[in-house]
Amino acid sequence: MKTHIQNKIIYHIYPKSFQDSNDDGIGDLNGIRSRLDYLSWLGVDLIWLGPVYRSPGFDNGYDISDYYDIDPIFGTRADMTFLLKDAKARQIGVMMDIVANHTSHTHEWFKASELDPSGPYGEYYIWRDKPNAMNSFFGGSAWTYSPIRKQYYFHSFASEQPDLNWEQEQMGKELAEVLSYWVNQGVKGFRFDVIDLIGKDVDTLEWFCFDKVKAGLKTLLSRVDSSGLVLVGEAGALNAGQIIELQQASLLDMVFNFEVTALDEQTGKGKWELAPFSRRRFKDTLISWQERLQDGGWNSLFWNNHDQPRAISRWYADSLEAAAMLAVLQFGLRGTPFIYQGDEIGMTNGLIQLEDYKDIETLNYLKTSDNLEGVRMKGRDHARIPMAWKSGSSGFSKSEPWLRTLEIESGRTVENEQQDKSSLLFLYHQLIGLRKTYPVLMKGQFCVMETNERLLCFRRTDPEERAVTVLVNLTDQEVKHPFEIERVLCATHEQPSSLLRPYEAVICYTF
Repeated sequence: MKTHIQNKIIYHIYPKSFQDSNDDGIGDLNGIRSRLDYLSWLGVDLIWLGPVYRSPGFDNGYDISDYYDIDPIFGTRADMTFLLKDAKARQIGVMMDIVANHTSHTHEWFKASELDPSGPYGEYYIWRDKPNAMNSFFGGSAWTYSPIRKQYYFHSFASEQPDLNWEQEQMGKELAEVLSYWVNQGVKGFRFDVIDLIGKDVDTLEWFCFDKVKAGLKTLLSRVDSSGLVLVGEAGALNAGQIIELQQASLLDMVFNFEVTALDEQTGKGKWELAPFSRRRFKDTLISWQERLQDGGWNSLFWNNHDQPRAISRWYADSLEAAAMLAVLQFGLRGTPFIYQGDEIGMTNGLIQLEDYKDIETLNYLKTSDNLEGVRMKGRDHARIPMAWKSGSSGFSKSEPWLRTLEIESGRTVENEQQDKSSLLFLYHQLIGLRKTYPVLMKGQFCVMETNERLLCFRRTDPEERAVTVLVNLTDQEVKHPFEIERVLCATHEQPSSLLRPYEAVICYTF
């Protein structure tokens, strides 16, 4: 396992919603460049940049038509070059999304595959004479008929996103060249979108084969020296043993496992059917993944991303105190913290009118369901609300934003919180500095301490350093803890004592 990932703080940017620089209501590369000083002040080491490749935009950039070009809504290739250069000057790397499971139906490979089955691109996609029972994750059959080729093609998601055929060797080599190109441009890492799906077998109705995923990753990395890169896989199907195997083989450094973020879903019923949030399951799941990856593995630590709406809205009724608790907990755990834009100021799911939803997954779901509460909590648009730089939308854009929301005057903006050293933003700033000051918080082992279910208490230990204790009140009630605090390193409240206040969390030395 690579050791350089242990000291990384990664900030996830959804480009359409971060900062607009040309007043068209859409975030762009130059907007991101204009906020690099903010990210440098915050202390992040790496930006995870959502897809900015050329795309028709059916799935907001996850339907790529050209892996080598920048979509005009975000800028130009020159703008990307300047972003990489300016980020590097601030010692910030850029990690790009790689969508290796599928492309856009407008990609030249797909058009050539559709027109000429016996040509060089004929088998780059999955074609069959008859569809089978497999369904798309976005609803309906996973097969769409092409009147041009007179066959059905497979798509795990929308029909505009045909799946690549990972049984075709040359296709994998072409994607390896994509990685090589971007590394040569200065990119410092990759996040592989739904990478576990490249291991499917549509003829046996199997969505996942570990050996195929492993072989695919080897192909993807075959043209680059990955020793200095950060490699992250979105792969919910992997178990802990498989994650460790990929990490020890340097095929992935971290994996996004969604067991924690799915705790408010009814088991087996998909993302939309909500279940009451259980702090017992939350605590047990966190401990389980910490312990399973303790020996030879490494965790990714996140609560939200562009597909996972805000945890504080889903679990804690938008509580700012709970947001602070989650921040301290995240930075106390063993693994690499991922901050999704707006986490650091307590952004919420907000309010979106029914007619203003944009996401293809949500729109497909609403065709057959009136489960608006499920959509309000889990719909991906709620994760993509423009960044709250200041009150109203003018901090993001002088034009109407691409995603319209109802204004909620909460005061949770960068502008407001930068003026308040007791704010959540300054807590994140402090936590990032703490991780970089105390190596035990970066690389130390995780040791849970037995307490009642309302508390999560653990130590981070290292033979070369004094152990640090993390105390977390998971509830909105006062809870007594059994430890004697000697010195506080970071806390959500002033002057912690033996009685933790609602959602209070402390990183400290204990006697």
